[in-house]
Amino acid sequence: MKKLKRVLACVLSLCLLAIPPVTAAAANTVTPLIVLQGYSGPRLDDAATGEQVWGLDFDAVGQRILDALPDILGTAGDTFTGDTTALVDVLGGIVQETLEPVLCNPDGTSKYDLVPHIQTAQQACVCTLRMNGEEALIAEKELVAMFEERIGSNNVFIFNFDWRKGQMAYADAIDDFIGQVKALTGAKQVDLFGLSHGGQCGASYLYQYGWKGDVRKAMLDSPAIGGTSLVGDLLLGNPIDIDYATILQFVELGLGTESEFEGLLRYIGFENLNAVVTDLCERYVVDIIQNIPSIWDFCPLSVYEEAKAKRLDPLANAQLIEQSDAFHYGILQNMRAGLERAQNAGTEIAIVTKYGFENVTGSNINSDYIIDTALSSGAYCAPFDETFSDSYTQSGDACTNSGHLHISPERNIDASYAYLPDNTWFVRGQFHGMYVFDPYTVSLVQAFYFTDTLKDVFSDPNFPQFNATHNPVDSLFVRFDATSPGYHSGSDGNLLFYNLSEQYEIAVRHVEVIGAPFDVQTRIAQRIAPGESGGVTISAHDLAACEKPFTLRVTYTLFNPQLLLKTEDFVFTPLTDGEARQFAYLIADTPQTPDISIQSPNRDTTTDEPETTAPAAEPSTNAGSTQTDTPENIPGTGGTKLWFLLLWAIPVAGAVAVVPPAVRRRKHR
Repeated sequence: MKKLKRVLACVLSLCLLAIPPVTAAAANTVTPLIVLQGYSGPRLDDAATGEQVWGLDFDAVGQRILDALPDILGTAGDTFTGDTTALVDVLGGIVQETLEPVLCNPDGTSKYDLVPHIQTAQQACVCTLRMNGEEALIAEKELVAMFEERIGSNNVFIFNFDWRKGQMAYADAIDDFIGQVKALTGAKQVDLFGLSHGGQCGASYLYQYGWKGDVRKAMLDSPAIGGTSLVGDLLLGNPIDIDYATILQFVELGLGTESEFEGLLRYIGFENLNAVVTDLCERYVVDIIQNIPSIWDFCPLSVYEEAKAKRLDPLANAQLIEQSDAFHYGILQNMRAGLERAQNAGTEIAIVTKYGFENVTGSNINSDYIIDTALSSGAYCAPFDETFSDSYTQSGDACTNSGHLHISPERNIDASYAYLPDNTWFVRGQFHGMYVFDPYTVSLVQAFYFTDTLKDVFSDPNFPQFNATHNPVDSLFVRFDATSPGYHSGSDGNLLFYNLSEQYEIAVRHVEVIGAPFDVQTRIAQRIAPGESGGVTISAHDLAACEKPFTLRVTYTLFNPQLLLKTEDFVFTPLTDGEARQFAYLIADTPQTPDISIQSPNRDTTTDEPETTAPAAEPSTNAGSTQTDTPENIPGTGGTKLWFLLLWAIPVAGAVAVVPPAVRRRKHR
């Protein structure tokens, strides 16, 4: 059940459970931190009795699924022949039972009289939660632990509010809460960390109240500023096309194990599941969620009017429409100006968004699987697995400095359109909400809050605007030695390979160069130990003759129990000498030194293993085809690991139950 709980936590995303504590006594030297948690995280109680009504009990949900398995299996015959009605009815009953307590009326008010369990800053202080034995209410536990070591639990606060309410109400509530924290601690300013829905709420607060200068630093991680196509697809009733291989990758990462579960797909029939999920959403899920104001905040502006026309009644839903319109046309359309206003008032803002996955509903959108990259950052993005044309040049007006290169190495993101082009970081290959599994992103968080050096994407070469996740589950990271990850210049002399795994050795077998006129020889008969690196020398590379971008296809052995032979593509943008001079910040003053002598202590010296390479950086996405170069008007950011992902968590839960028990607690560096 623990495995199932962790998976549901990843898929449903109800809990952002953590942030480290601080001591109120240090009011003059410590800036308190407020955590804005992800969607549906805050506990809701019955206003009259004080009994808990919402706070999703993973064990209870898991038990409901297990209890329903006989009924689910009883529908197998009909489902196999293509009739999914009976199965959808069984699953729909589970959805209804789970979500009934949070139903809203057509005007957007709650059907039942509910209040947040925690309502004051004093109650929300991490030290108070620990003292009262309510550690389960600490959102983003890993992050909290990190801050606890720095500032003490008395200075870390978990913001709680009725997560069903809209952004206008949320912004007002955050402003009031900040006032309480300042009064309680004696601090002149606070820090904010907002994840997913919390990032959307943080952005809305900064838009409305950032001019006050009450916030020192604010990081918005995978923020749902402009919503998510996931919700747009649900409200429009679009067919859902889930990539179940990616689901399993999501599950694998959520479990925090380096075991591989691809083989599970051979034993599970997914042929009819997309039809099941689509029908389940249309017949049960949308009816439950369509009166919740915060759901409409997740609806992208590009489809907002169409979704309103389909789902909302102008009379019955008049109040809900009024507040939703206020957010979409009052705040969202002008978000950049609001964030810049907060910056001018002294607030340092960092937006950290993710890319490299198709949206979970299969809508051909580059995303972190849950939230569109364009909606999370404001950037202009090519469709998933496509690139800009060869002639495309950076063309957004949010950055006017010609010396700033804001195009991703894969040439599929133009960050010059972002809300804050100089203050938005992109991490490829990181799933939504899983920053704590990535040592690179954790280091980015620490550098932002605990140093004064990370002012923008150009201020620290360790944290470039575009980089790839360094999650140990991803095994391998590749870069050139002198140029920023994902780029290649004439200053490079070595290709570097990093073994990200914390458990297993790797051995690079072959490097195929696609689109660049140079060869890479991998002749080093050594394995690369966990956390170590190796490298090979490159020469005679004609940068002008390289395609933009080009690909290195690396084949390597991962010495896990399955002894997997894996192939990964890493994409790079070549920089000519002129570009290298123009974008000098992409070139390292001191190139990374490849360690060609690395040898595993357990290596069998009698075997003729192919030699491997050195430390490395950024895996890029495959280069794709060209696309239109005229950016669409996309004023926003993405969404949140929504609890209503329950709709496909349920059919997948049975598959997850057979996952091997090699689950461990990941250590964070």
